[in-house]
Amino acid sequence: MQNPQVKFLILIALSTVFLALSQPAAAQDLFDNDVERSPKGWSRFNVALGLAYLDADGFLAAKLPGLPPVTIIDFDRVGLKETDSSHWLSMTWRSEKSRWGAWFGNWRYDVNGARSWENEVQIPDGPLIPVGAWVESEFDATWYILEATYSIFRTETVDAGLGIGVHTVDVDTRLKAQVNIGEEQVEVVQGDLKTLAPLPNILAYVHWEFLPRWDLIGRFGWFGLDYDKYSGQMTNAHLMVSYAISDRFSLGGAYQFVSLDVDAEEKRYTQKYDVDFGGPMAFLRFRF
Repeated sequence: MQNPQVKFLILIALSTVFLALSQPAAAQDLFDNDVERSPKGWSRFNVALGLAYLDADGFLAAKLPGLPPVTIIDFDRVGLKETDSSHWLSMTWRSEKSRWGAWFGNWRYDVNGARSWENEVQIPDGPLIPVGAWVESEFDATWYILEATYSIFRTETVDAGLGIGVHTVDVDTRLKAQVNIGEEQVEVVQGDLKTLAPLPNILAYVHWEFLPRWDLIGRFGWFGLDYDKYSGQMTNAHLMVSYAISDRFSLGGAYQFVSLDVDAEEKRYTQKYDVDFGGPMAFLRFRF
């Protein structure tokens, strides 16, 4: 089932096309070739909307002072579904008269799962007693990335530069475990971790129009520092290839990789996140 954000983004896209088609003047402006471009011919503003298929592996833990970390969620052990389809939204803006620009990206990874174990114990001179355990878990992470970019090298076919900005990761995890002995049920664990981590980062990017109508975009973002109650590092990289079906519209495919290794210090304990994500995506890009 599609998550609510994907349905919402699809509804926005369909509504935009419907409104444009219902007004001839707007429709003509939407589908003509009058794209705002920089002096080197690069589009000044574009939006990419697509679907991403992500696979994850890792763990989330909590650590009390002076004690080793206690794993709250391990993707391999608690029955979490390790793949999720999600929306992909990005926006790119270039200044008309300078080398400055901006980039925004947003996507989500939201999975849940359960695992159970059942057996029987033989009581001496007594009956068999059924025993078992059950674990239910959820993991929800949403990324928001905003970068100020500066083009170091720009020609009619290559635009490469650096950026500085903020990764914001909204993480929400839950775990519930239960042990069954005969007809008795004992809840042994029920808890959750939540954090919203605004983390400064740096970015390197390259846009390359390697053939007529074909272009490649590569981005690599990274941070590794202590900031407020957060410490650790995160790597975000994606490679996108697209084909321009018109001056305004392009269709493309991509691959994305994200590595999150962050500690968040709370008042009584430290939250530890060590998760890797990766997977393909398909998208539609529109140039204004």
